[in-house]
Amino acid sequence: MSNDNQNSRLVARINELRTRLQAPGYNYFTLLGLTLAATQKDIEAAYRQLADELSAERLAALGNSESASQGRALAQQLQRAFQVLSDFGKRGEYEKRGYKEFVAPDAKDDTVEFAKALYRKALTLFHQKNYQKAIMVVEDAIRNNPAKADYYLLLGLCQSELPSLKRQAEQNLSRAAAIEPWNAEHVVALGMLFFSEHMPKRAEGYFRQALELEPNHDLARKKLVELVGPEKSPSALLIEKGEKLLGKLMPSLFKRGKR
Repeated sequence: MSNDNQNSRLVARINELRTRLQAPGYNYFTLLGLTLAATQKDIEAAYRQLADELSAERLAALGNSESASQGRALAQQLQRAFQVLSDFGKRGEYEKRGYKEFVAPDAKDDTVEFAKALYRKALTLFHQKNYQKAIMVVEDAIRNNPAKADYYLLLGLCQSELPSLKRQAEQNLSRAAAIEPWNAEHVVALGMLFFSEHMPKRAEGYFRQALELEPNHDLARKKLVELVGPEKSPSALLIEKGEKLLGKLMPSLFKRGKR
């Protein structure tokens, strides 16, 4: 099958899944194409098939198109559905709530407070190294309050841990830095991203920028020393500059003085 045909089939699949999301009576079972009586084996088989169809490699073939973006969002939603339905306890709670995920009722009415609650949950997941789930939760926080730099910072940090999401990590860390240009932490995070990717020049630039914002930032200074060695003090640089100048003006005398 040609690449064009494969991409056309993938786009058709994405559109089909988006139709399921918008259909009356939508729930995680219908998203996976299952009935409410589905067994654990049914759930796993349906999820594995859809996850394979919407794999990062296949979506990459769609480039930066809207369909690719929709496909990535669907892949995350499918993963969330599988996480709930494949856990007996979570599935039971989901069914009791009328096939809806739990949301604190007081918080949801206030999108800013709701976003804060989601951010705290995502932060906990990040510390537990559950990066995929943390990404989904913090993206929900951003949808409810897209003006918080900390949310983009956490999203970028989570994505930094996943090789296929490094580019998105750079974009979200840059958004955090744009929202709070005075905050060195966002710039250091960008430096660490490029440091981990073995791109020393770009990492060095961000660490220097962070030190301009916060001269005593320990991590930025430590990583800069790892990249370029210890920086000379202003007095040492002045003496070195003077010696070079004297060497140019009086080369023979300067050499004798050095013996």
